[in-house]
Amino acid sequence: MDLNFNSCKILIVGDVMLDKYYFGKVERISPEAPVPIVNIVTEESRLGGASNVANNITSLGGQATLCGAIGYDFFGKEIERMAHRKGIKTDFVKTEQPTITKARVIGGRQQIVRIDYEQHLELPDKTREDFQTHLAELIQDSPTLVISDYGKGMISEKLCTFLIQTAKGHGTRVIVDPKGQNWKKYAGADLITPNVKELGDIIGHPVKNEDREIEEVALEIIHCYGLSALLVTRSEKGMSLISDQEILHIPTHSQEVFDVSGAGDTVVAALSLALTSGQEITNAIRIANVAAGVVVKKIGTATLSIEELNDNL
Repeated sequence: MDLNFNSCKILIVGDVMLDKYYFGKVERISPEAPVPIVNIVTEESRLGGASNVANNITSLGGQATLCGAIGYDFFGKEIERMAHRKGIKTDFVKTEQPTITKARVIGGRQQIVRIDYEQHLELPDKTREDFQTHLAELIQDSPTLVISDYGKGMISEKLCTFLIQTAKGHGTRVIVDPKGQNWKKYAGADLITPNVKELGDIIGHPVKNEDREIEEVALEIIHCYGLSALLVTRSEKGMSLISDQEILHIPTHSQEVFDVSGAGDTVVAALSLALTSGQEITNAIRIANVAAGVVVKKIGTATLSIEELNDNL
């Protein structure tokens, strides 16, 4: 199989973030407090959250349009610059709130601390209405919509319901990467991609990462919220597609898991591209599974190229 996603157009709406990494060496403990001193050697910025989904899509050769909110700050400008450099089209709302940024300080191979810049986003009604009007135009031209919800405020119930209803009206496929306990807002989506912890959050108790329990909980959620299907990502146990029509368990592709951060974004990106290119759902999931198996071997919020994906397939 030699995949080519050059003609696949994906619209991504969600919580836009910047991931910063400060890599250094730890050689002594601070005399001021019992904490390590990290002597920074290099620093790196990466697109995070919904931006990472868009980055994975363009890295795999697809056409990504990214919509979300950023602040009037340096981090917001950095996201715009990076997105432009990577060939991602952007349509951002500018707000007075800070651009969501997560800064990680890493000593050797150990994360020492994470520093977050964020406030829960609340768009003024007029801004949200104008944004919705614009999104409706973009949806008309997009065969697939990805809603990347990190629970930071962009994907409110009003906006999410509007997006899904508008997409349904235009025959646009909707894939949701969910967060939080309000899943009413995802009703009508074609596919939702929770991990095992997120399944537990929605059902109200921890869920064991075992086939039978995953199946029972997923079907209960599907019936409760009127959903079509769930693709549950299960770390070292791979993925499970659950719907009333079929249940499919796919073991993990990766034998070595180094860092799972951002792997869910890779799954959503590869899945959306595979489906948009005309792959059947079961084959699309296998492609997404292989893509995730490649990125978990990399440090931090990572992407893979179409060449890496084809080689591993």
